[in-house]
Amino acid sequence: MSWQDVPYLQKPWIKKTAWFLANLFTLGNIVLAITGIIYIFIAPENYVFWFAKFLAVCSILDFADGKLARISGSEKLAVDIDTIVDAIAFGVYPAIYLGNLIASWENSLWKISSGWSITAGVVTGLIFLGAVWFRLYRFVKRDPLYTPYFNGLPSPFAAMVIACLVIFPETPEWGIVIATIILSGFMLSKTPLPSFKGVPTKFDLFWIITTTLCFVLFATFPFKPVNLMVYPSYAIAVLMVIYLIGGPGYAMKLEEKQKEKEIKKEEK
Repeated sequence: MSWQDVPYLQKPWIKKTAWFLANLFTLGNIVLAITGIIYIFIAPENYVFWFAKFLAVCSILDFADGKLARISGSEKLAVDIDTIVDAIAFGVYPAIYLGNLIASWENSLWKISSGWSITAGVVTGLIFLGAVWFRLYRFVKRDPLYTPYFNGLPSPFAAMVIACLVIFPETPEWGIVIATIILSGFMLSKTPLPSFKGVPTKFDLFWIITTTLCFVLFATFPFKPVNLMVYPSYAIAVLMVIYLIGGPGYAMKLEEKQKEKEIKKEEK
């Protein structure tokens, strides 16, 4: 069932409002990402936490603008513009941060010289960026408007895992590197994972609300004098595991239902 099949959403004022909000959220997403990139080089105190918060807000805006664009009927906008913004917000932004973080990390295991540390940072950032961009390219080529599932881990979710990892001061630099490579592998894989693009079922709605709530808490909880951001990060980690384990089976069920509906339409 698509958003165009919901009668009360077809009113002109609802579509115009959804179109305006979709554009506003997309603009807010790219502005926040570019601001975050600039602040990487300014390096304010405790920026690691603000980096994580920025990514959480970008993830929320990305999910919202896609839904609103589809409600408004601006499906072309939902694919083309949103993909460009995602490439920056969840590709360039975290890649630059990862490169800078690892290159400047103190007591690095591979810090025999500054050159090794810089190389490790650049390579790690490029691996993540390349995975995000290739995944987005494959996403656009695969007719994403109507498919009920993604091929590979969505880049906002991958970026949020990075955000959760970096806020723990005890996370070793080699752990960040390994996690980045693993996440990149999941993004490049063709593992089917639910997209939650259409009109949500009761289960979809529960999942969307739970995930959004965790992201909102992660973005709003303070990090001083006590780092409360760690608590929603644990919840996000649990959701990530559930998504990766249970997602493929659920995605296949969604595809089967879609095929059954198409067969019934052809028979009519």
